[in-house]
Amino acid sequence: MKRNEQKVENTWKTEDIFKDEAAFLACLDTCKELGNELCAYDGKLKDASNLLSFLKGYEKLTCLLDDCLGYSSLLSDQDTADAHHQELKGKANALAVEIFTKLSFSDVQIMKIENLESFYASEPILERYRVYLEEVCRLKEHVLSQTEEKLMASTSLMQDTPYSIFGMLNNADLKFEDAIDSKGNKHTLTTGTFIHMLEQEDEVLRESAYRNFYAGYGSMIHTLAACLNGQTNQLKFNSTARKYASSLECAVDANNVSPRVYEQLIETVHKNIHVLHKYMRVRKEVMKKDKLHMYDLYVPMVNECNVPVSFEQAKEDVLHSIQLYGTEYAKVYERGLNSRWIDVYENEGKRSGAYSSGQRVHPFVLMNFANSLDTEFTLAHEMGHAMHSYMSTKYQAPLDRHYKIFVAEVASTCNEALLMDYLRKQNSDPKFQAYLINHFMEQFRTTLFRQCMFAEFEKIINEKTANNEVLTSDALNQIYADLNKFYYGEDVIVDDEISMEWARIPHFYMNFYVYQYATGFSAAMALSQKLLHGTQADIEAYLSFLKGGCTKSPVELLRMAGVDMASPKPVEDAIELFDSLIDEFESIMK
Repeated sequence: MKRNEQKVENTWKTEDIFKDEAAFLACLDTCKELGNELCAYDGKLKDASNLLSFLKGYEKLTCLLDDCLGYSSLLSDQDTADAHHQELKGKANALAVEIFTKLSFSDVQIMKIENLESFYASEPILERYRVYLEEVCRLKEHVLSQTEEKLMASTSLMQDTPYSIFGMLNNADLKFEDAIDSKGNKHTLTTGTFIHMLEQEDEVLRESAYRNFYAGYGSMIHTLAACLNGQTNQLKFNSTARKYASSLECAVDANNVSPRVYEQLIETVHKNIHVLHKYMRVRKEVMKKDKLHMYDLYVPMVNECNVPVSFEQAKEDVLHSIQLYGTEYAKVYERGLNSRWIDVYENEGKRSGAYSSGQRVHPFVLMNFANSLDTEFTLAHEMGHAMHSYMSTKYQAPLDRHYKIFVAEVASTCNEALLMDYLRKQNSDPKFQAYLINHFMEQFRTTLFRQCMFAEFEKIINEKTANNEVLTSDALNQIYADLNKFYYGEDVIVDDEISMEWARIPHFYMNFYVYQYATGFSAAMALSQKLLHGTQADIEAYLSFLKGGCTKSPVELLRMAGVDMASPKPVEDAIELFDSLIDEFESIMK
């Protein structure tokens, strides 16, 4: 389907941000003027009244820039082959770099203020910016001189290049041979239809889709290796320049998280990897296979209940599942489902996958809905993100509304758990229960174990870059194959195709992002149990977390909600729940 063939009601309403392109361009001009005005404060921030005036202007500027960046990004992602929208996105990004390069003096000068407390006393309105100012000062030892910071800021567009190249290859340039089923029928293979094909009973179709999909990536494997090599080297440059001990420390410190949380996740999963091996054994037995291939892992083990799910049905289900949050949350959620916050279906050139973009006017959600249970859960996931953004934006000042990435996956995954609970309560038929448990177990495999494997891969390749090793395609393939062998165990065949999977993962360009899916999933499992089986106080504590923005560190915010991610216990408890689900599934299937 081409973009202009989409029904308007199934597309997001970017006019809610700007009514048209002219308004967007006018806002860009306003941003440029504001940026130039704020440059006049260079060297004057040691005065409390000047600092207040600067922060007021900076707050306004960031709001308008967020609008411009968000609007142009949404237009670009809805059809990445649209050159004009790419140009608009480029203009917004270039202006943002230009402005923040000019304003890079501010952090350095704020850090030099010796007694900020006296500033709050003389200008009480500065209290509005306390959290922001404290976060700036937290990173003091990693901030460079004013000249060096200006230089660092000017490199941001260049540092986005590996991801931009990957995005163009993945979303616009890369084409795949059609998949062929057991009857000789052809099926259009895209990044959006790939997993859906792997879920089909027809093994010929699954294998064909799998081989042809990775043949596409294989045709560009050396280019994609160069992209990833560029990504790890830019992070190495940043971590070295900012005096961090490692790329890992540099990346997680941006979210005020200790590297120990990352390492502890991998250690805990390693200690419990036998549970994933147990799941693979059960899958092998249910599917009556001697060995599993990677293209066997997504097939539902309970096929009788594998029915299509319309978008209308999915909306109804997810809305029912979140009613326990109360009236305010539910009303906004319903409005989001029905007021074109969501871009629903795949079209040619549309960015693959799904995401939520937390704009000021309201969040926007990109979907590639495929009428499946899997994409129904994706809807629940992304609307969880969207509501987290909505609540933080409503209850926090603009500079405090952006929650840290570490907590981002908690609200989304928690809502998936609520949907699972809702669906299980709708039908007590053992086969339907087994069908849902199958899906739930797959969430553990793909969100906890698989994302942890991704995190370990990322850790290894960044360590190799730190040691000045070049990440060739052969080296990356070998690392990835070895990890798959360890994680999936002896019941799964690790073939040449899966060794190239790293080449299609966009999150490897987000600098140690993926571990937060695993930690977020573990936190969400704990919190969802409190929401479903706890008290009203547990629900209120969770809602306070959603409203918290970045006003506390991520670990503190989660502790406030009721889970301690400084401990291995949430991950251990999540794996224990996974183990119990495997047992329940086996019991039903006997």
